[in-house]
Amino acid sequence: MTRPCQLYLITPPALVAATFADTLARALDAGEVAAVQLRLKDVGDDELLRAIDILRPVAQSRDVAFLLNDRADLAARSGCDGAHVGASD
Repeated sequence: MTRPCQLYLITPPALVAATFADTLARALDAGEVAAVQLRLKDVGDDELLRAIDILRPVAQSRDVAFLLNDRADLAARSGCDGAHVGASD
């Protein structure tokens, strides 16, 4: 049995989570998405955790894995489904 292709979405490197949540919801509702990677650069832990708290439920409520870029420590303690860790991280 073959399965259809699914998308792996990566967020912009800078965003306002409260307003991006609606954009993310529309994207997830538009097609088959396997995972969303939150890829915020140059933000502190508090801002990153706030973004996770806002965006993670949008993905997980649609059975889409929510991954955090680079920060396996924060991914584990904030309910993310996993982390993307590059070769140099």
